[in-house]
Amino acid sequence: MTSNLDLIIVGAGAAGIGAAQAAATSKLNYRVLEASHRVGGRGLTEELAPGIPWDLGCHWLHSGSINPLARVADQLGMHYGKGSESRNFFLKGAWVTPQQQKDYADYTTRQWHAMRAAEDEQRDVAVVDLTELDQPWSSYYCYWQSLMSSEDVDQFSFRDLTAYQDTDENWPVTDGYGTLLTKHAAGLPIELNTTVKKIDWSGERIKVTTNRGELTSKYIVITVSTGVLGAGDIEFLPKLPLATREAIDALPLGCYNNFAMLYEQDWPFDADTPSRIDYSNGDDVNFAFKLNCSGWPYIYCAVAGRQARWLERQPPAESESMMMGALKDIFGNDFARKITRFKTSAWGGDPLVKGAYSASKPGLSQQRKVLSEPVADKLFIAGEAASTKAFCTAHGAWETGRDAVKML
Repeated sequence: MTSNLDLIIVGAGAAGIGAAQAAATSKLNYRVLEASHRVGGRGLTEELAPGIPWDLGCHWLHSGSINPLARVADQLGMHYGKGSESRNFFLKGAWVTPQQQKDYADYTTRQWHAMRAAEDEQRDVAVVDLTELDQPWSSYYCYWQSLMSSEDVDQFSFRDLTAYQDTDENWPVTDGYGTLLTKHAAGLPIELNTTVKKIDWSGERIKVTTNRGELTSKYIVITVSTGVLGAGDIEFLPKLPLATREAIDALPLGCYNNFAMLYEQDWPFDADTPSRIDYSNGDDVNFAFKLNCSGWPYIYCAVAGRQARWLERQPPAESESMMMGALKDIFGNDFARKITRFKTSAWGGDPLVKGAYSASKPGLSQQRKVLSEPVADKLFIAGEAASTKAFCTAHGAWETGRDAVKML
């Protein structure tokens, strides 16, 4: 392995790829070390059936019009959707009425105003502390907010919602977000199956010990998740500064898993069936279904937080049964015969990630900025957790990787 390097980048997810692209532009002598057999990190595309891509991780180009990876997708000839979709709410066994739709919209508006008021008062509390919990929509609203952060509403700061730069443009990558990242990484000097075990930054040059040997560099950009950093999977000599360690602890990964049900090629729904369905039994079963996902014949939904953790520990049949139960409630018992395959992700059990994406603990949302600050002007941490406006996203991670290299 080469040791005469200007820069070592640890991790080849979105942040590592962004850092590598910036390093290449700057003509730096660098290498990317990736513990996995693949690139992309939490961006991973598989096939539900031959020719039908499915993202186990990130899937949408969030805030599409300002998302730099949308421009990358254009350059690579990748496809993504921009069209509007029909949407309706199936609540407690029936489609909601127009008046109920208005009531739900008013409810969500009140929750948003409560968060803005708390922000003006310079408070930093959990989302649940600002949420009306006695409304028909409360359980679904809490479920939906958990999808925003991969954690339950009592576990993360509302400031993660108000600080996020959102244009309400979420464009699904038709060909797969994981495929986009893999193509974007083509040609970069990435060493796969290379696990970083120790980083000694005590001297003039940084020494990095891996399962394949030792190498040195002047700078290092670390893009592994806060789950990996918090678990101590990489030894630092000396230890990272207390402020950095506190920031890592303040930004743990939540859990978020995707489900997909492949159905018969013929459209099994009525012509007036909405393409997006908000579902709630009014209690503990809540789903945001997307039908005909990205033009492919499958139904997508996701779960997050405690529910995701619990389901991940069960056989996949438990997740399938819960999802199918909701779909039968909507479409009737015969619907099950149209399903040909079920798949679920399991990010909490991935040892190279240990979760989904970061959720700032109540009172500690300011730690995202701390995490992104250079250490001794030679050690930089990048990734979605270090983004102050696009955390929990691939493009936010990508931008922090590029920003870290620009600080060298």
